Amino acid sequence: MWSRALFATWLLTAFCFSSVRSQDSEALDPIKWTIQSKAVKPAGDKNQFTLDLTAQIEGGWHLYSTEKVEGGPSPTRITILPGQSLELDGEIDSPAPRSAYDPNFQVATEFYEGSVVFTIPVKPITTTRPGKVRVQVRYQTCTPTICLPPKLIELETSLEEASSTAPDMTTEVESISRHLGVGSVVPDFQFTDFNGKARRFSEFRGRIVLLDFWASWCSPCLADIPQLKSAYQKYRMQGFEIIGMDSETLGQTEVDAEFVRESQAKAREIVRTRGANWAHANNDSSLPIAVGLFEIKTLPAKFLIDRSGKVVAQIKNVSELDDLLPRLISSQP
Repeated sequence: MWSRALFATWLLTAFCFSSVRSQDSEALDPIKWTIQSKAVKPAGDKNQFTLDLTAQIEGGWHLYSTEKVEGGPSPTRITILPGQSLELDGEIDSPAPRSAYDPNFQVATEFYEGSVVFTIPVKPITTTRPGKVRVQVRYQTCTPTICLPPKLIELETSLEEASSTAPDMTTEVESISRHLGVGSVVPDFQFTDFNGKARRFSEFRGRIVLLDFWASWCSPCLADIPQLKSAYQKYRMQGFEIIGMDSETLGQTEVDAEFVRESQAKAREIVRTRGANWAHANNDSSLPIAVGLFEIKTLPAKFLIDRSGKVVAQIKNVSELDDLLPRLISSQP
């Protein structure tokens, strides 16, 4: 099930952008990071190092700048990890980004293409000469038609040597349970809604339910909201419900608390301002369902479930609901 959905997504991307290869593993990780240290002042001076953090961006993709845009993507954030014998010494420098209207988020954003170098000034905070430094980077990357989840990586370089490249620390989220497909019965599960209330999937048994796995950084997810609203208004009185499964940290093995707070606040704002007035599960309770039960790797992902709790379809296009729902509604419970 997942492989067909992934193939279809990347086939569309390859059609629009010939430089982005369908089903190429590198296309799922279109930015390669390297880090190199430089001694810029004589030994003994407290401000003696800079770090050159380079992002090599695959053609067709772009990396968002460090500037946060209201309603826009996750900005690039670079931090020196705590607990080390050095710290940031001033502002991180980078070339001027390109600014343009972003069709994914429907706002103007700033981004880089090709290659960009971030220059990070650091200084020792102890008398012991530091041997290595660890840097954390959170970033999001998109094409004009598709966005990948925000990613968190760590890189390490030696201050004694010219350069070092650290591997990407983000790995696939491991599944924790059996995986459901069309024909499977969805077991009862608990979730916490956006009001902090504990809910259960069994509350919706006897109704037709669309589980909509989405995130605030997923532009196709947001583009689906108007059609979902239309379907909800049209069929709700006939037994149709939607449960939004907010999956902000899908695919991330290391998540910082600030990102979780910001993304959840952004998700709530989207629900409020765009009138997505159905139940929504928060990230912490959605993620085990997304990964453990449905083995979701990319968003959006939507599953239509009949009155008995059986998965009857994985929805690729919201317009499919106008064909499926009348038939499910008219069938006997």
